[in-house]
Amino acid sequence: MLNDGLNVVISGDNSENQYVQVPIKKKDFGDFITNLLGQPENISGATAGTFEASHEWLVHLHHLIDQRIKQQSSSALVDFSAKLKYDMGPDRRITTIEGFLHFNEAKIVSTKSIAITWTYLVSFPNKPTPEKQEISLQLITEKTTTMSSELVGRTITTSTGMAKYSVSHTERTWGDDIASLLVREVDTIFEAETWFSKVAGFSVFVVALSMLAIGIFIPDYIEQLIRERERAEIFLSILPAGVALESLATNEKLNLIIKLLDPNNQLYIGQAWYKAVSFFVGIGLAAATLVIFSKENPSFILITKKDKELASKLKTTNNRHFIKQIISYALAVSAGVVGNYAYYYMNL
Repeated sequence: MLNDGLNVVISGDNSENQYVQVPIKKKDFGDFITNLLGQPENISGATAGTFEASHEWLVHLHHLIDQRIKQQSSSALVDFSAKLKYDMGPDRRITTIEGFLHFNEAKIVSTKSIAITWTYLVSFPNKPTPEKQEISLQLITEKTTTMSSELVGRTITTSTGMAKYSVSHTERTWGDDIASLLVREVDTIFEAETWFSKVAGFSVFVVALSMLAIGIFIPDYIEQLIRERERAEIFLSILPAGVALESLATNEKLNLIIKLLDPNNQLYIGQAWYKAVSFFVGIGLAAATLVIFSKENPSFILITKKDKELASKLKTTNNRHFIKQIISYALAVSAGVVGNYAYYYMNL
């Protein structure tokens, strides 16, 4: 007997089927069938970011949901399914809560996503028949593209992870409560975004734009420096030794200006190949800035042994790889600076 009204009947020791016996008055039977087949209201949402969800956390979530529902009203869990998608091999589907609670994957595979659905029959106060309520949660670690419901035509793409949830309900207060519980628990598995990470993200964007701007404008700046140095040498070679510019006559000053502006006296000619190389190096450094400093950790669903090994390996090697990337990036920037200085002195 479940909570004063809903009976779960097990068909036999050798059968995997189970049934729910619901006492319903004859006059209410039509409403009961309509509620089962009808379209209830739905609450749904999604959270993107980096998360780590273990099998223990999923079991904990089930117990929280089940306890909350049974505390509020007479209810019975009439259907349960959990579908796991792996990186290799076929998907696995679990159709009983007992099988999920004691699940242990023997295959050497990595979990890419899991979709869990709970279906309850709930007897609400002042309603003659139980009504179907459905709760679903999907965790995804693969690159996912979803359509935003608020901005038509805009897509949201994440390469780290995403959690989607929905609560189909016939009682609005009940649905809001279960959705709040679900969102609160899902938020605990995501990495929190701190003020430092927000500032760092904006700084990475500024640095990337700076690298691109430097690649575009540095050839003109180098060319300006070379021409100024060249004009200074021409000026000193034309101006008589020990004579101040102020002491020259007007016609002598005009002759000096004409010589300075005469293209035949300017030896430097801007090289198109240098501007092209600088432009593509700037693009490369901007892209490297975004890739290295904007990289986020992948998400994990810790169901199999391989999942736990990959997560542990990432934590131990992540800092080492990041240091190598920083050194490589610093060497690339240094090489660009040295190349520009070398070009400048070669053309003096």
